[in-house]
Amino acid sequence: MVLFVKRVGIIGGGAMGSQIADIMAINGKEVIIKDVSEEYLKKARENVEKNLDDLLKFNLTRADKEIERIEKSNQIQLTDEQKAKIQETLKPKFNEEMKKEALSRIQTTTDYTGFSDVDLVIEAAVENVDLKREIFSELDKNTRSHVVLATNTSSLSVTEIASATKRPDKVVGVHFFNPPVTLPLVEVIPGMETSEETVNDMIDFMSTIRNHRYPMQPIKVKEVPGFLVNRILFAMMNEAYSCYEEGVASMRDIDLAMKAGAGMPMGPFELSDLVGIDVIYHVENEVRKMTGGNTMRKPSQTIRKLYHSGRYGKKTKRGFYDYR
Repeated sequence: MVLFVKRVGIIGGGAMGSQIADIMAINGKEVIIKDVSEEYLKKARENVEKNLDDLLKFNLTRADKEIERIEKSNQIQLTDEQKAKIQETLKPKFNEEMKKEALSRIQTTTDYTGFSDVDLVIEAAVENVDLKREIFSELDKNTRSHVVLATNTSSLSVTEIASATKRPDKVVGVHFFNPPVTLPLVEVIPGMETSEETVNDMIDFMSTIRNHRYPMQPIKVKEVPGFLVNRILFAMMNEAYSCYEEGVASMRDIDLAMKAGAGMPMGPFELSDLVGIDVIYHVENEVRKMTGGNTMRKPSQTIRKLYHSGRYGKKTKRGFYDYR
């Protein structure tokens, strides 16, 4: 039986939280975003509207871009009939009215009063276990006892976060990937006391949700440092950092090598700037703490320097690359 969800609470309106809110809203869910100030909530609303504008633009221009791609790559001129078929196949599935409806489903708040009737909570606060434990303790008091409390943590212990509540069986990791509006994978991570019912409910629910491009693809992952994707991905990224620090190749050439040679859609340094240097720094520190420092490589000095200089990537306009 699929978990019945009409209203979703989102904790944190940053890059991830606002995109998760967007996804829930376009799937017909009522959404309430909580953050610490009206300033942050204003930014969250702006992020949601920008993401929906991007979705609208994608839908309106998709057919024309596909026609252009076919003609350019094959060096042909499509007939009007062929173009009409493409226009029909790729006709917009999202319009201005749907955008307005999605925005109307989203509320914002600086307290927990609007969480008394939510059916699901997804926490997307910064990657700090003490902060998350504090949040989950408050959620435990301010939501109905049957409500599943999910954390979007990318590295922290779900078990430790759940221990701040009286319902650890209802606490689960639900790790989206940036940007979740286009990347469909969701890691569903049970803590030590998470019930099988909670895990299955989240997998079933996520399977009913679509982002801007695809149906979401949930997978069950064991609670281990880095979970699955980051455990594999960070090993590759750390090798890229080491190659750069050892002078094997420049950042741009390493990025080019992994795109043109390994088929990656973006290089490790481009990806780092998209994910966020701050996120990578905190995730790596947490993984090292959880593994007792048993990692193949020592921490990247470049990541450390960028983090302490406030160069977090695209979000601050500077990271490995300069976006100003």
